Amino acid sequence: MAITDTLNLISMDDAAQRVAEMLDATSWAKDFSWPQMLVLGRYFKPYAIQAGLLLFDEGSKGGSMGILIKGSIDIYKANQRIATLNPGRTYGEMSLIDHQPRSAKAIVNTDSELLIIDQAMFERLSDDHPRLALRVVLKIAYFLSQNLRKTSGELSDLLESH
Repeated sequence: MAITDTLNLISMDDAAQRVAEMLDATSWAKDFSWPQMLVLGRYFKPYAIQAGLLLFDEGSKGGSMGILIKGSIDIYKANQRIATLNPGRTYGEMSLIDHQPRSAKAIVNTDSELLIIDQAMFERLSDDHPRLALRVVLKIAYFLSQNLRKTSGELSDLLESH
C-alpha cells in the first residue's frame, strides 16, 4: 500500500503483531481488545519520517489518518503554529471521513513514527470487519468532538476578552 497524500514517509515493518503493539502504546488501546488491535494491525501501516520534513501541506489532497507513535509534529495554519502533536495523538481524522483537502500543514518536529490508514484500507476494514470499523469511526468521532469542544472553549474565551 502506498500512501499518496503524505510526503517523505519511510515504510517500516508492517507485521500485524508489531503494528498492534504500536497501537497498544496509544490511547486507542483502552477502547479495543488485543484481538481487535491485531485485526487493526493489518489495516494501519507503520511509517517513519525525519525531523524537519513536511508531512503534508495545507490544501493538499486528503484521504488518510495517522496516529503519532513516537516523536512530535507541529501543525500550522496560515504559517502560524497552532498545535504540537505528541505520541498518541491523531491527525487527519477529517480527511479520512470527508476526503477534503488538508486544513493545515504538518511539519515533523522530531524524528517520528506513525501508523496510517488510508481510505482504501478503511473501506477494506469496513467490508471485512464492519463492527470494528464502526468502533473506529466512533473513536474518530470522539476525537473530533473533543477537538471541537476545546476550540469552542477557546473561541468563547477569545470573544469574552474583546
